[in-house]
Amino acid sequence: GFVPGLFGTSHGALQFMAYEDLKERYNKYRNRLSDTKLNTVEYIMMAAVSKIFAVAATYPYQVVRARLQDQHNAYSGVFDVIRRTWR
Repeated sequence: GFVPGLFGTSHGALQFMAYEDLKERYNKYRNRLSDTKLNTVEYIMMAAVSKIFAVAATYPYQVVRARLQDQHNAYSGVFDVIRRTWR
């Protein structure tokens, strides 16, 4: 559906938000200006951590969406999927 599809777009937004926040906090920790360029390893680390955060935050949604789309099981709604998955 439309609403679950919109919720799925939050993955990129969460990753970008986390990336920018991590970068700013890291530069502050290193006593640098917030817009200081990072080196390659620092960029990779910020990208990896922000991706892990975004995946951890949105993966449960992906499970619920996939189960709702499953034609072999009949669910009465989102809460039924969550309850049965939790069990």
